[in-house]
Amino acid sequence: MKWLEHLAKACGAVAACFLCLIAVLVTAQIVARMMGEMIPSSDEFAAWAMASSIFLALPYTMLRGEHIRVSLILQFLPKRLHKPYELVATLIALVISVWMSYYVVEFVYESYQFNDVSQGIVTVPMWIPQFGMPIGLCIFTLMLLRRLVCCVRNQPLEDN
Repeated sequence: MKWLEHLAKACGAVAACFLCLIAVLVTAQIVARMMGEMIPSSDEFAAWAMASSIFLALPYTMLRGEHIRVSLILQFLPKRLHKPYELVATLIALVISVWMSYYVVEFVYESYQFNDVSQGIVTVPMWIPQFGMPIGLCIFTLMLLRRLVCCVRNQPLEDN
């Protein structure tokens, strides 16, 4: 599933771009305030960029094996139970991710359908800044499915 790995890496790159955008927005707002000016809705744009960066980084962090997990349990389990533990943990995460993806897609679609707009100085259709959430979560769900297949096939789980 090389295409999925490339997609996860692309999500990571876009998430990094959103983090850079936050730095630019905050710096520009600081400079503007020092000059007695302000950048309209910069706080909102920075918050939206942060949310998008978080959700778009999910697939990449899964690819790299960087998600925080409770490996303490693995230390106390006998070696023969590691694979069943990984299978069950991945399956639970996959079910939760499918559930979250469904409702986030529905949420963003409703924002689009009802023409929900931001309440800041700059009016933005809310589905635009929300769009990173379903993309990140759906690709993360695919990454969890990939991980489950790797668990079943006894393949390495992450790229590390």
